[in-house]
Amino acid sequence: MPFQSLKKSLKTNFKNILYHLKYGNNQRLPLIYLKTYSSKQPSYYTLPHDHKDEPLSSYKSFPKLSQEILIALFSSIGVEYVPEVVLYELTIKTPQKAFRDFCITFGEEENGLINSYLLNQVIERLKEMDDLRTKIPFDSREIYKALAYTDLEKADELIKQMKEIKNKNKRTTK
Repeated sequence: MPFQSLKKSLKTNFKNILYHLKYGNNQRLPLIYLKTYSSKQPSYYTLPHDHKDEPLSSYKSFPKLSQEILIALFSSIGVEYVPEVVLYELTIKTPQKAFRDFCITFGEEENGLINSYLLNQVIERLKEMDDLRTKIPFDSREIYKALAYTDLEKADELIKQMKEIKNKNKRTTK
C-alpha cells in the first residue's frame, strides 16, 4: 500500500511541475469549440505508446486537415467537443501531440487509462469559462490547474467568480 501512495504522490508532483502554467493565459480571446458528432459512448481508453508524428511543418501547411484529425481523435473516444486550447496549440504541436497532452493532463486515471467521461466534464467547464472570455480575456490558469487536478468543484467556484466579475463590470459600464 505505501508504494501505491508514493506512486500517486509522484504523479501529482509530476503533474504540478510539468503542467504548472502549460494551459491558460490572460491575454488572448478563445477560439471556437469544434463539435465532434461522436457516436461512441464515453468510456476508458488507452493511448498507444508507439506513435509516430510527422514533422509539425507538414501539419502547418494543412490547418484544416489538422482540425479534422483532432475531431476524429476526440470523436473516437466519445468526447463531444474539441477544446479550443487544443486547437490553439496547433501552432506549436502536431494534432496527435496536442490530443495526447490534453488527454493525459485532464483525463488520465491512476491506472493510466484515459477517462473520456471526465474529459467531457472538463471540456464542459472549459466551454463555460471560454464563453465568459469571449469579450474580456480573464486569467484562466487557475481554472486549468484545478481541472488538471480533477478538482471540478474548485473549477466551478472559479468560473462562478468569473461570472460575478463579468456581471459587476457590465453593471459599472452602463
